[in-house]
Amino acid sequence: MACEADGTTLLCRALAHPERMETLNAAEWRALVPAARETSLLGTLWVLAGDAGLQERLPEQVARHLFGGYLVAERNGEAIRWELEQLQGGLLQRLAPPVALKGAAYLMAELPNARGRLCNDIDLLVPREQLERAETLLFYEGWVSTHHDDYDQRYYREWMHELPPMHHLRRGATLDLHHNILPETFAVRVPPERLLDAAQPLPPPWRYRVFSPPHLVLHAVVHLLQETEWDRALRDLYDIHILLRHHAALQGGAFWDALEYEARSLGVAWLLAHALDCCARRLGTHVPAETRRRLDAGFRPSRSLTRAVFRYGLNTRASVTPVRDAVARGALFLRGHWLKMPPRLLARHLFYKAFLAPREADAEQQDTEAHRHG
Repeated sequence: MACEADGTTLLCRALAHPERMETLNAAEWRALVPAARETSLLGTLWVLAGDAGLQERLPEQVARHLFGGYLVAERNGEAIRWELEQLQGGLLQRLAPPVALKGAAYLMAELPNARGRLCNDIDLLVPREQLERAETLLFYEGWVSTHHDDYDQRYYREWMHELPPMHHLRRGATLDLHHNILPETFAVRVPPERLLDAAQPLPPPWRYRVFSPPHLVLHAVVHLLQETEWDRALRDLYDIHILLRHHAALQGGAFWDALEYEARSLGVAWLLAHALDCCARRLGTHVPAETRRRLDAGFRPSRSLTRAVFRYGLNTRASVTPVRDAVARGALFLRGHWLKMPPRLLARHLFYKAFLAPREADAEQQDTEAHRHG
């Protein structure tokens, strides 16, 4: 009896070695395509197949799935660009140019991982002292907070690194306004001034800035490794893989030295070490041995267990180890919350979300029904 194909492993191989897609059989494609859809990587695979000259040689049904994902990503990119144009042409002109983060940054900077990539929302970063003014200006342009609960408002404004997500009343777009890349209550505090001072302007017509190459990578790293939900973690890992490869090709060893230096300066070298291990094991990312050795120095004996949890947590639902994956994701969910908040605050937060928030939601719904039928 043939072994069941592991969709996650096949997807990682296709991302790392696109030319091997030509050798996949029907059973392997049946495992790979759902994994790529789950992680929003269908469009990326279509782009990689084109780079390898394989688009015409893909099975017809497979090509339809990948090309469909690519078309969705292209439409998404057009919509994101349009929203960014509206934002920079509006009241935000009264502020210093904000820093575009994640997908918006990759798109405007035309980085290689932007091709075929879906961007769920727009993320911008401004200095904390400009946050209230930026929120007010955005409100007058139709952007409103999506969280009206008093507790949620306090959760974001006091403890997190961003405001509650904002939703445009007419266009339906979502905007996250940040003042840092990690929560205020996180295990380490990143000085946002260091990130802002090194940010680089984008070429015209854009009025935004993006992080310097080392900070761009480190933001992708901390975004992935402090998460509690890992549904699209492989897409985020691929971002890190491509950013590393792209900037290392441009700058050589100087990039790796700068990356390590900035990781240590920001207090996130331990997260970078985990990310590089995941990239190397899953996507074959080349990392200089000396960089790995220095970052790995001083790890606790639990390192192997922690890294195994990360690797299983990256798996999709097309994996052949669903029980291990579920355990790993549960551990990562708890780990993400543990890192975000000190124990006492975390206990209060989880108690509220588990017991008090549902009661308040039920009471609010009853009030709404009473007014509707009154």
